[in-house]
Amino acid sequence: MAFKSPEGFLLGLLLLGAGGLLLWLLDRAGRRRLLSALDPAFLPGLRPPPLPFLLAPLFLLLAAGRPEASLPWRENLTQVLLVVDTSHSMAADDEAPTRLERAKALAQSFLRGLDPSVKVGLVSFGPQAVLVLSPTRDRQALLKALQGLKPGGATPMGQGLLQARRILRPKEPERDLPQTKPPAAILLLSDGAANAGGDPLEAAKELSQAGLPVFVHPLGDPRGAVSRIGDGLYFVPTNPTSLLRLAQATGGQVLGEDFQPLYRALRPYRVWRTQTLDLTQALVVAGLLTFSFGAYLNLAREGRWP
Repeated sequence: MAFKSPEGFLLGLLLLGAGGLLLWLLDRAGRRRLLSALDPAFLPGLRPPPLPFLLAPLFLLLAAGRPEASLPWRENLTQVLLVVDTSHSMAADDEAPTRLERAKALAQSFLRGLDPSVKVGLVSFGPQAVLVLSPTRDRQALLKALQGLKPGGATPMGQGLLQARRILRPKEPERDLPQTKPPAAILLLSDGAANAGGDPLEAAKELSQAGLPVFVHPLGDPRGAVSRIGDGLYFVPTNPTSLLRLAQATGGQVLGEDFQPLYRALRPYRVWRTQTLDLTQALVVAGLLTFSFGAYLNLAREGRWP
């Protein structure tokens, strides 16, 4: 344990010592006055203060120095990225209420069954690939980011997948020995109708080499659909076959409503970390609670506050 403010600890120690000395002098003066009026046999004996009243000042004294402690903890390095199609076609209503809203509902269902220690990020593509949220364990932030997705633009699926690859498996200098990498995967929610940003199957080669399986959930009617988008009617295609090929090329799977295959791929990968914690607030609370407990004991035993 180290102190961020050692001068605060020394000042507290000085004040505590001065206070203790003052109380001892007052008690000594009081006993002298009693001795002048009473026979020594009738003087009350010295009684040490209750333990809580000794511990409470100690906790507060330590808190004055703003102590820090390095504590070991286990961190799960497993990560998954939600890659969501936000192109114009995702506004089609052949999935109720729209393909994009259906994708959001599927993502929320996936998160409910996922180990909370797994980091989850969000990438959208349409009209361009964007990292919406870096991998995090903050599920509320992720849900808020999901709700903010809006449809529009082309479908650069390949760019979205490459963006996910850069986040989950950043390129590092080559080493002589292979390095074990924590599990990571991609959950792709799309209708599969890529029309910009290169061939997704070319991106799949990089993903496969990086050990990143892509699990897909096709959205929309496989035959395509005529949907009202804005003020007009449009034929909105889908391409579930390309999504199947993408999953196969990377070692992933096509998912239905069950995400168990993806959960199994995201097995925990825990390592020991060291985290520095500020103990100031905990010690202040401990000091106040200890003093309150001592006051309660004094009231229960002697019928008065200290």
